[in-house]
Amino acid sequence: MYRRTICGLFDKNEFKFTKTQQLILMVLWLRKTLSLTELSEQICTSNEQATRAVGQLVKGGFVNRVKNKTNRRSIEISLTDSAVEMIKATQATAAKRIPEKFESLNEQDAKTLVECLDKIGKILI
Repeated sequence: MYRRTICGLFDKNEFKFTKTQQLILMVLWLRKTLSLTELSEQICTSNEQATRAVGQLVKGGFVNRVKNKTNRRSIEISLTDSAVEMIKATQATAAKRIPEKFESLNEQDAKTLVECLDKIGKILI
């Protein structure tokens, strides 16, 4: 239900990222800067898959990849300014779609969704 309702707020033609890339963008939005290892742990994937997805995001201009100044073997990942602006614009567009999306839910589905969002919020923060 979460995927159908919340992810349905984002038009696939507007937001052309893989699920792994979406997770990376969301985690970096919340955590700001992470090492590649921390990032792969946060999104529950292998370092290899995270590396591939980050590489694609770097090529697209959405993510910065910089060597840690104190530990040269560690790579720090963060959002670019253009990614931050894109996420803000996407959030604004999705927020405009929320009322119509929620109107289509029956009472039980709405209650379940609120409970799920509350739980997700507690996990992420």
